[in-house]
Amino acid sequence: MLKKILPVIFVTLLALLLVGIKWYPELSRFWMKHADKGHDGRGTVQAGRTSYDQKHSRHRDPLLSEDFPFENKQQEAFAKKYPKQFHIVKKMYYSWDYVDNAQGEFEWGDSKKNMERIRFYVDFENKRNFSEDEKIKDGKVIETQRVLLKDGVAVRQLTQKHLFTKETIKNNPRASAASLETHYLGLYNRFVTSSEWYALIYNNYPDWTYKTGEKFGLPVYQIEGEITPEISEELTGRFTMTVAKETGVLLDLKCYGKGRKVIFFVTVKDIQINRGIKNPQAVFRLDVSGDKEVSRKVFNLSGVGSQAEGEKSGWDR
Repeated sequence: MLKKILPVIFVTLLALLLVGIKWYPELSRFWMKHADKGHDGRGTVQAGRTSYDQKHSRHRDPLLSEDFPFENKQQEAFAKKYPKQFHIVKKMYYSWDYVDNAQGEFEWGDSKKNMERIRFYVDFENKRNFSEDEKIKDGKVIETQRVLLKDGVAVRQLTQKHLFTKETIKNNPRASAASLETHYLGLYNRFVTSSEWYALIYNNYPDWTYKTGEKFGLPVYQIEGEITPEISEELTGRFTMTVAKETGVLLDLKCYGKGRKVIFFVTVKDIQINRGIKNPQAVFRLDVSGDKEVSRKVFNLSGVGSQAEGEKSGWDR
């Protein structure tokens, strides 16, 4: 199941990047669509779970399986042969368990002319998130989206178009409160705080090595190796990755494909983890005065390049 779904994720990602439409929200809807069908949001089935109630989950992200979701006994046995490398995979998979709060800035894309720049503040203990996503094409910002999750209400804003949409988390008919809360809590920031890129190093331990180091004043794992076609046909080739040792947060990823030029990257410019959020009253606020409130569907269809894709998604309808 995992091997079948991962190539879809990566192909979708690169395709969205190259045509310049709503890159990460589309991926988020893809993962959440599977979560709503009884998956853990990363394309793996959760055995023995019938709801996403945070009270009954021992993980901060209630959409994740209680135990690491090996596809079969062979994968579990393989992980036991490489315990140190699997430890890194598992740390990334459950990274939210180790992050109480974080703030920073990162960029991701296929080039400096075709990328997204994210600035975020997230408080997992108090379930608050403020993130700003700038879509950049040909070196120019073509769209800015902001999201604020606070006090059980999520607000998204398209700044250039002066539009916003609002959604209450509890008693929402379209999804469970845990699913919606997890979606908005990780919106835009989870590319590094809860990175699906653990999949690049899962179950292919002989293909990569690591050493320890330091970045942003944090102990880190510095990983390098090869991505095989079984993991991703689009990203096949050399890659490097930097992961925070204590939390599993992704700090850097470079995929070189079959050449020397980077074909995909995630680069953290600045980050602070578990140092508290200074002046949260000023950070967790979103001024929508003068903007027009619209439905989720209208909001989604108003985004850059989303007209063709917006109606295909069940998550934000």
